[in-house]
Amino acid sequence: MPRRSDKLNEPPDIKVFIRDARGKYLAQDANGLFVSEDRSAAIVFNYRGDSVAEQLKTLEQTHGVALVAEPVPPQEIYETCDRCNDLFMPFMTFFDGKTFLCLDCRRRLSDR
Repeated sequence: MPRRSDKLNEPPDIKVFIRDARGKYLAQDANGLFVSEDRSAAIVFNYRGDSVAEQLKTLEQTHGVALVAEPVPPQEIYETCDRCNDLFMPFMTFFDGKTFLCLDCRRRLSDR
């Protein structure tokens, strides 16, 4: 699940990719930033934590570069418990060699 904010009534931050007008993703390697059609090479940002909206607005105003933030699908970030089908951060799941289980489902199975 997205990290909860320390501030009251503030929604959790979300993970995003940055895309250009042609749909290519912002990526980075040892040579610096570049755009790629390969989404697996894309940089993943925290929308609020990395001030994405503000930075994209500044880029457009100062350089005329129009980029957009695209949410990363939750299934690509989180593990799905094979028993209850809820999404969890990877460190919150247990893999027994066959299935991914959340802590609650793992406890229920071990109680049997």
